[in-house]
Amino acid sequence: MKLTVLGSGTFFVSPDQTASSFLLEINNKKILIDCGPGTLYRLSQLNIKPEDLDYVFLTHFHPDHSSDLFPLFMSVRLNDLFSPGSVTKFPEFYGPVGLDQFMLDYSNLTELKAVENWDKIKFNEYQDSHQLDNIVVKSFKVVHEAFRFPTRAYSLRFEAEGKIITFSGDCANCQGIKDATKDSDLFICDASFPAGMKGNVHMDTIDIGEICRDSQVKKVLLTHFYPQFEKTDFVGEVKQNFSGEVSSCHDQMEIII
Repeated sequence: MKLTVLGSGTFFVSPDQTASSFLLEINNKKILIDCGPGTLYRLSQLNIKPEDLDYVFLTHFHPDHSSDLFPLFMSVRLNDLFSPGSVTKFPEFYGPVGLDQFMLDYSNLTELKAVENWDKIKFNEYQDSHQLDNIVVKSFKVVHEAFRFPTRAYSLRFEAEGKIITFSGDCANCQGIKDATKDSDLFICDASFPAGMKGNVHMDTIDIGEICRDSQVKKVLLTHFYPQFEKTDFVGEVKQNFSGEVSSCHDQMEIII
């Protein structure tokens, strides 16, 4: 099992840091979690084409997690159009309620009406659990607000090969993230806010440490960094309440789980 950090940032992209995106490889399956700006570029650096992906998961619809989703779709769509029969496998998309409408609206808004009447890519809305071959994926509704507006945000838990890998997506301290992280071997965690920056947008480092401690997480990998807090010692702050392994991720980082 292998995790590649494609993007560890937010809206503030740079040559060294693109927005949220991860590639999880399990049992020869390629699973993309989130698809923020820069995802397709990072995948190309790994010589991975969109049609090489088996599954694509979206934690929520905010553009720093989703803006490359329609371009990814279009890459597969156009390859199938220009070279019929060349695409032999189509990725399946998973996301919050309304994922199909989100893609259709995006298609219409950009005047690329490529979604309607083309069903080779399936759009699946989250249920409590999905069985993908030998991989169990569980979704947990979490609290995440932006500009005081609630979102359809989910944390994702992947169970395979005797391991548990959890992705927080963007979320505040809530029951959903506590349930998602229980006994996780690896927790890829939204670490947007330093200690004391409370609210319903993101967890702060105190929340992260306490949740990892109470959920008996083995290792936490911090991500989703804002440049405004680049001088903050996020790892040190999390360790104030958590004695397990803590590290910060960076783009193109690879971890064998």
